[in-house]
Amino acid sequence: MRYEFEGMKHVTKFIKKSLKNLTLTVKFKINGVKNYIFANFDKINSLIVAKMNGIT
Repeated sequence: MRYEFEGMKHVTKFIKKSLKNLTLTVKFKINGVKNYIFANFDKINSLIVAKMNGIT
């Protein structure tokens, strides 16, 4: 991952540690719709989630 994402080539913090701190809460509504709520973002996991969702 470090070499796949342009903004992470010079990252000194471990990617695995950063992703462990990311929190996902799934909120289920009565009509069956799910809301995904992410928390505890830092620069590394924000970049990874944005790239995976095609946000850039």
